[in-house]
Amino acid sequence: MLNSCSPYLRLLDRNGIEWHSSLTKELAERAVREDKLIFQHIGYISNIKLREESQRLFSDNEVIKLLNENFICIAEDKEDRPESFLLALDLLFLNDDFSYGPMNLLIMPDRRPIICFSNSDPANFKEIIYSILKAKKEKKELLSQMADELSKRAVNTGVITKKCNGSNIGQQELTNYMLHWYKGMFDKDFIFHLRPFTPNPSSLYTVVEYLKCYPDMEISSSIESLLDHLQYSAIFDPVEGGFYRQCEDYTCKRALYEKTLEDNSQYIILYSAAYQHFGKESYRETALRTISFIKDVLSNGRGGYYSSSTLMTPESESDYYGYSIYELSLLFPQRYKEIALFLDMDLNIDRMKKQIPVRKGAQENVLTEDDLQLLKNRREEHRGHFIDKREITSYNSQFVKAVTLAATQLGRPELIATAQDTMEYLIINNSNDEGKLFRYVCCNRKRMLGYLSDYTNFMDAAMDLFKSTGDNMYMRIATRTLAVIMEHFYKQENGMFSKSEKSLQAETIPFKRESNIDIIRPSANSVMAGNLITYFELTGDKYYLSVARQQIDNIAPNLMASGPMLSSWAHKILRFNCINKVSETE
Repeated sequence: MLNSCSPYLRLLDRNGIEWHSSLTKELAERAVREDKLIFQHIGYISNIKLREESQRLFSDNEVIKLLNENFICIAEDKEDRPESFLLALDLLFLNDDFSYGPMNLLIMPDRRPIICFSNSDPANFKEIIYSILKAKKEKKELLSQMADELSKRAVNTGVITKKCNGSNIGQQELTNYMLHWYKGMFDKDFIFHLRPFTPNPSSLYTVVEYLKCYPDMEISSSIESLLDHLQYSAIFDPVEGGFYRQCEDYTCKRALYEKTLEDNSQYIILYSAAYQHFGKESYRETALRTISFIKDVLSNGRGGYYSSSTLMTPESESDYYGYSIYELSLLFPQRYKEIALFLDMDLNIDRMKKQIPVRKGAQENVLTEDDLQLLKNRREEHRGHFIDKREITSYNSQFVKAVTLAATQLGRPELIATAQDTMEYLIINNSNDEGKLFRYVCCNRKRMLGYLSDYTNFMDAAMDLFKSTGDNMYMRIATRTLAVIMEHFYKQENGMFSKSEKSLQAETIPFKRESNIDIIRPSANSVMAGNLITYFELTGDKYYLSVARQQIDNIAPNLMASGPMLSSWAHKILRFNCINKVSETE
């Protein structure tokens, strides 16, 4: 795994466990021959707290010995293997575990899953391992029954098994849905109890788009208050710009210091739409500062963008994001008190102690661009910062879409050039002559075939660029990408799209998934439904509108009980209803 582009896998490779990056036929045969179970771990670099938990777990000598002696050990990065991650997430949900990982799976030699859990505490982990090994020794039939039961449940979880027909989601049904989940979040204090608190910008975007069509003063007030709360809290970086992925809780007083290209692209879309709807200048500034962060920190200098930034050293030893009052006094001898107060720093504590700056108001009134550059330059002398340099197709495509929308909604047409440069980079580097996409580029090498999310977001970006520029090249790209998706991902039996190419063998566990549920980000199938609606808008081809209609019919029965987990679908239903009305009158 030392040759992997995943920094997470390279970290795991240091601890003495005999890791493998995939379950090959030879390894599966070895598991049978040596009477071993399979242990699969799925994690990622960008969550500091979870990453540190995994490092502690896999540095435990007893854990190392247990895994090496009794298991064939597979380690995967969710960015490399999103289908494995999606399946593991489903398995966690079946155990009423609604965490976001990391995932630990125990699997039979024939690839049937026995259990999936996220607990990385060494004592609890060993207790689970010992109980499974005891069952393997004394009650092998019971262990096989457990695997059968979990497999049966997993096969039908998160997958549409057949086509549904006759859904009727109109204005009233959408209103009922929006009230049901959005008011429930606030009235029942759901978001206030989430730990860690991970905002879902794409769900909030659905609410803003809904309010444009169906004004509601109560929801409007709540969403505006939440948007203000986020942009003026520790989850937004006032120096480099951009949003951290998580905070410890809803107060957002303490951020967990990782920023991703994907999340920040969704924030650009959200705050650009919010600026257009609410007209607040601070929303415009937030969107622009987020674009600046991506261009300044995540750019590869050639048009593409890296996956994420995080703190690689333990959080207690990293000081990258903090400043001391003493540092500010050196940088701004005459104005350091004013700047410290603006950044919500305490002038009365130890002048040498690092504090994390927080944005308090309109930035241009206090900090000039030169001031910000001094603060950024100072950070380069701090410790702990790390950039994951995988250039993931899906995330870069989302940035193209975000900047294209921002160019119009923020009145900044010059941003189109940034979107075009990134799209050109993806065409040259992340695709081949047949229109096939790769998951990402790293170290100048194309890695892995693309997943549905890569194709759908790439097509979405191309169509938005066509609408914005009128350049037919982008429409040709979208049409070619659509043809690849329909050939390699579309499933006639249920009208949905497979997470990976239909012809590809499933990864460690022998079940292939669809991406239907909107967890933190829009599901790939919901993005595809939006693409089909847009393609109909641009071409008038009603076949693709009928495919989108089938997707919506399949999802609609689950809408009301889903909460924000189908929020992107609600946005596509909103769009479909508008388009369908126009289509029916023509």
